[in-house]
Amino acid sequence: MRQLAIIGPDRSSAGIIPGPEGTFTLEGMPVRYGIVESDAPVFDPHASENAGMVQFRVRAFSCNYRDRSLILKAATSEFRRGYYVVGSDFVGEVLAVGEDVTDLKPGDRVIADNAYHAPVPGSPVPPGIPTNHGSKEIQILHHRKLMKVPTALPDIAAGSFSIGAQTAYSMVRKLNLKAGERVLVTGAKSNTSLFVIAALRDLGVDVTGLSTSDRLTDRLELLCVSELIVTDPSDPDWVMSASIRDSLIEKGGFNAIVDPFSDVYMPGLFGVMAFGSRYTTCGVDDQHTHLIGKESFGNTVRVGEMMSDLLTFNITFLGNCLGLREDLQSAVTDAVAGSFAVDLVATTSTGDPAVFFDSTYLDRDRFGKVTFIYD
Repeated sequence: MRQLAIIGPDRSSAGIIPGPEGTFTLEGMPVRYGIVESDAPVFDPHASENAGMVQFRVRAFSCNYRDRSLILKAATSEFRRGYYVVGSDFVGEVLAVGEDVTDLKPGDRVIADNAYHAPVPGSPVPPGIPTNHGSKEIQILHHRKLMKVPTALPDIAAGSFSIGAQTAYSMVRKLNLKAGERVLVTGAKSNTSLFVIAALRDLGVDVTGLSTSDRLTDRLELLCVSELIVTDPSDPDWVMSASIRDSLIEKGGFNAIVDPFSDVYMPGLFGVMAFGSRYTTCGVDDQHTHLIGKESFGNTVRVGEMMSDLLTFNITFLGNCLGLREDLQSAVTDAVAGSFAVDLVATTSTGDPAVFFDSTYLDRDRFGKVTFIYD
């Protein structure tokens, strides 16, 4: 079976399929990659230990922001003699199922269900993302960590779908938005933000994007962004910029903020929020500088000042990690119905590892996810 891997600098070319091997530079680090061939895992559908398991063949996969730190870690000493298989989103075709599996059958197409909940002692179903190795061509996972997707959701979208969609729908659900409310989405061109904006498009809310550049503004407007505010988050007084001030004077504070990278703009964001508003975040930007010997670039949040803003303006702070199975199912249903515009945020596909890594992590004009499709 094939798999796209980060290859340690001390590993020989044994097992690497001739042709696709190469190197790209990520955060100043040389990263060697290649398509690696290995034996497929053996699956006996009648074995008791496989009663709830599913074997499937991956048709397409993608990497997310979280994979960046995993790739950088793999490019350092830990994997010098080995390789690390990449990918945290995928779509696959079921090959065989265990005897207790009734919701899936051979031939079904499946994506990962990243449902995040409190761990249940003794449960064979761990919470969260089921694999960090989505490009492994033949895989075996528990059926409760998979979700069937209809043919109307093509591989190019399905292979880049689960994490972004499940996260976006979870955050939007928690915000409990009402028609006419103003929503600010930070890092507007990041993958998570694009999924959020697509999920907001048909809710009757006014969406403003916040970004460090005005590139691709026309693409954001197609989704539903009514205004893109460009600012420099490294400026401690960015919230007092003319563009922010003019927007607040014209329309008032924001009723809700979706902030995927809380260490970039927070706590300044509380200064643009309306009384009784809601703020949600699902992560931080700085997940990798410790791996490459650089200083952290995240903002320092003074807890006392942040709590003062939250209390004074009755702001609700909502943390979010992934989502529920129901969030993913709603996203799939809406995508098929056309009310979740994933075709506008997952439109690039390739079968070339060099193009895949370059487009995913180095192309500043990339818009949305990049899906690697096996031939």
